[in-house]
Amino acid sequence: MMMMYGIEGPLGWLAVVLGIVVHIAFAVMVVLAAVWLFRSLFRGAEQYSGDRKAETILKQRYARGEISIDDYQRMKKELASI
Repeated sequence: MMMMYGIEGPLGWLAVVLGIVVHIAFAVMVVLAAVWLFRSLFRGAEQYSGDRKAETILKQRYARGEISIDDYQRMKKELASI
């Protein structure tokens, strides 16, 4: 009698299960990579807007007279170096 290989052969079910697991793992990795890329691209925009917000607050504090011109310039320079 001739031995058959593939799905009908011995351990054929194992090949099918491993194939499904590999495909699912690949799909999960693709989705995770897409999420990571999306979040990293927009995280940069959030950090930039946060810097702008700090500068706006600094200008408002100076305009209200809460800080002197020397403090304003020093703090503005510190924000630029971050």
